[in-house]
Amino acid sequence: MSIIDWPLSDWLDNVALAALSSKETLLATYDLARNVIERSVPGDFVECGVFGGAQCAVMARAIMEADNFHWELGVKRVHLFDSFEGIPPGGIHDLEWTLPPGASVCSLQAVKDHMTEWGIPDELLVYHPGLFQLTVERSTEPDWPVGPAIKRIALLRLDGDLYESTKVCTEHLYPLVSPGGWIIVDDFALSGARKAYLESVGDTGPAYFQKQP
Repeated sequence: MSIIDWPLSDWLDNVALAALSSKETLLATYDLARNVIERSVPGDFVECGVFGGAQCAVMARAIMEADNFHWELGVKRVHLFDSFEGIPPGGIHDLEWTLPPGASVCSLQAVKDHMTEWGIPDELLVYHPGLFQLTVERSTEPDWPVGPAIKRIALLRLDGDLYESTKVCTEHLYPLVSPGGWIIVDDFALSGARKAYLESVGDTGPAYFQKQP
């Protein structure tokens, strides 16, 4: 059965099994992905901190459902940034962080297996394995070897948990978000991630915001 023929609610029930969030959170990401597609906001979809790949999968499904979707045009791709070795140690700004290094680990192969199970074609996905400090900035360069360089972003989802992880993403990826695009900050409740976001972007809302022209 094609992913397009798989009822969204039933499909989300399956995808949510590999998420560190609720089905409702996945649906919110899906809705924002559809929103930027329907308004023709230019750019790819990006998540920093993917765990099992659930949030990226709903972004990909939104692309596949679009009326103007054509493989040969390469309209949008989904970029997945993760160490795939768990969350690194917290720093001095991560006041509440108590988890040991390597927490919330999901291997690259496990994420790829999930995508196959959920009906997401590999051609739609660009994997950026490694610490954000080693991958995020280079992903915008033309010679980045893992796949097409990121030029514009329509939807950016930040889920790095920590100050340093969030800071490197906001510094290098926020400038690429198109006017009218969306940024989702999964960890805004954590002091380190919130501090990094506010230092780079400013006070734009507690969970997500739309970039203004």
